[in-house]
Amino acid sequence: MAVIIGAGTTLTANLSTGGSLFPSGGILSLSFGFEPQVERLWQLGDFRPYDTFVQRQRNIQISSYGTRADGTGGSTRMTITPATTCNDADSVEITVIPASCLGSIAPFRETYFVTSYGYEKDNVGYGQESWSFQSKPIFDSYTGTIRMLRGIPEGTLLAGEGAMTPGQMGVEVDEVGSNDRSGSPIQGESGSVSAGTPGIGQYEFQRYVLATAVGGSVGISAATDGLRGSASISIPITPVFL
Repeated sequence: MAVIIGAGTTLTANLSTGGSLFPSGGILSLSFGFEPQVERLWQLGDFRPYDTFVQRQRNIQISSYGTRADGTGGSTRMTITPATTCNDADSVEITVIPASCLGSIAPFRETYFVTSYGYEKDNVGYGQESWSFQSKPIFDSYTGTIRMLRGIPEGTLLAGEGAMTPGQMGVEVDEVGSNDRSGSPIQGESGSVSAGTPGIGQYEFQRYVLATAVGGSVGISAATDGLRGSASISIPITPVFL
């Protein structure tokens, strides 16, 4: 066990297409793991397995701020188009150097693939992004090639009066593919209110979309004061073993 000190911990995230995902910093938090999936081959006549097959995969989740009031900072918009060839999807090489006490934590560097993007901003305050990434599967004995192919990213956005635009939330929408057969946006709605003084509730629309790029959201600006933002995009990644 060790204690990690945030002010001394550094993270860099270099895009495979060039440049940095967070060129001006602005990382709020991160969590990471390296978890095994264990398959034991049980056999008759013995309490010990015939063999043990272990697959490991690194994962990391990052929360970050959007752009400052002057338009600087924030993340780089990342293209997330689906695979059309048997090549790896665009990736991010992430390096984490933890500052720790009561135990040491080794720095690590790994190539990751984005699996989800989210955004949240209230009527007042700073907008924040959330990113999830995973590495290629890691095996003890596999010597073949692994390709990570991206599927079709889709999710929901807050929409309607009082909502930020998709671009301000850091989502580039496939406007044609997202609409129904008549060309209209696909939307759901929800509302809630409770008794009290004054007993204020909310009623809002959610738009169901296909996304082609994520990142580059607004943190705070005069254009989004009084507006809310909420986005959740799932970005499927499938390993292909060759």
